[in-house]
Amino acid sequence: MWKPIALSTLIGLGISTQAMAHDSLHVDTSDCNVSTDYAIEVGPDFFNVGRENEQLVTFQHPNQLLIDGEPLPLNSQQKQLLQEYRQQLHIAGRDTLVLTLEAVDIAMDGLSIAISALAGPDHPDILELQQFSAELIQRTEDRLNQEGEIYQLGDEEMGNYIEKTIAEEFEPRIERLAMESAGTIAWHALKAAFTGGESIEEQATEEAERLIEQRAENIEQSAYRLCTQLSTIDQLETDLHQLVPELSRYDLIKTDPINAH
Repeated sequence: MWKPIALSTLIGLGISTQAMAHDSLHVDTSDCNVSTDYAIEVGPDFFNVGRENEQLVTFQHPNQLLIDGEPLPLNSQQKQLLQEYRQQLHIAGRDTLVLTLEAVDIAMDGLSIAISALAGPDHPDILELQQFSAELIQRTEDRLNQEGEIYQLGDEEMGNYIEKTIAEEFEPRIERLAMESAGTIAWHALKAAFTGGESIEEQATEEAERLIEQRAENIEQSAYRLCTQLSTIDQLETDLHQLVPELSRYDLIKTDPINAH
């Protein structure tokens, strides 16, 4: 039950960073669907756009713009709109970081509840698992926010990184706990069978799911706000393409039609 709880939280809350053949960020709610097929790094005075390890666009405030490595002179109107676009990307990058960390935290909370129910809150390994949860959140934050106020949109490895870390470092500890607690678990399951009650694993799963459901309602609202925020950036990008036609070859933020769910 461990991996479904974690992955459904990370993927199903309306935001996912997908590690595929190219960089990708997808934010999807019932009323909003926005994505990018590029890796976007944005800081307080710059943004970079890349794809498959190739640098495509670089803007350095106030007047440096490189497109495919070629410098492009900017007039005052172009500079102003590029700076506004960078500012909006920076806010979206920060909000994406906050939302991703919240999703990881929810997943790990659900797992911790289930583990505590199986092994008991006083088991010596519980503290170790809690410390690992905190470390995973910190490592995820460090990876998404590399040098302070520099954010990543469409990190090609983030989705796989979280799943791989949970699979390689967290799940073996869970399996060890389950084996060490096998007698206790078997006793609770046998007792439940005789009394007609739920097994301890079923109770743990239900408690974890209730926690996720409660916190997910709040995070879904955050995902919707992020999605509409990115939609606004997409509209600003349309204006930018008209003002700087050389950028029109790169559709960075895409708002997709909403299909019936």
